[in-house]
Amino acid sequence: MIVGIVGSEAAKFTEQGECLARAYIRNLLCGQGDDCGIELINITEVVSGECHLGGIDIWARQTAHEMSIPFTGFAPKVRNWSQGYMPRNLQIAERSDVVVCITVDQLPEGFTGMRFNCCYHCKTKEHVKSGGCWTRLQAEKMGKIGWTYVVANY
Repeated sequence: MIVGIVGSEAAKFTEQGECLARAYIRNLLCGQGDDCGIELINITEVVSGECHLGGIDIWARQTAHEMSIPFTGFAPKVRNWSQGYMPRNLQIAERSDVVVCITVDQLPEGFTGMRFNCCYHCKTKEHVKSGGCWTRLQAEKMGKIGWTYVVANY
């Protein structure tokens, strides 16, 4: 089973949020992902996005390497939506059997990036906007399993 792990950049996590996200990634890769509706057994590969801003993509790579699980990272060819991030996200969705998006319930104090009233991909205020949600939705449109895990930042 190939698991895509996507989600928010490092700046969107508090110290607590990062610890929870890293623990969730480790649990997923240990086969304890039954909260997403399936049993993640026989994980043969982890794929993610190689985000230059750190966060979930990089933590997924680090954890996969620590656990000796093959990892494939898809970096965007350029840093824009139409020629970089969108094609990269579609590569992740296409390669994965399951796509798990890990994001946060709220932004940390002092976050200086873009803010949105809700996650416009999921149409919810239960978590912040994440490009990982778009990737998960694309995987679901391809008939794959998608799941969003929301980390409590505080």
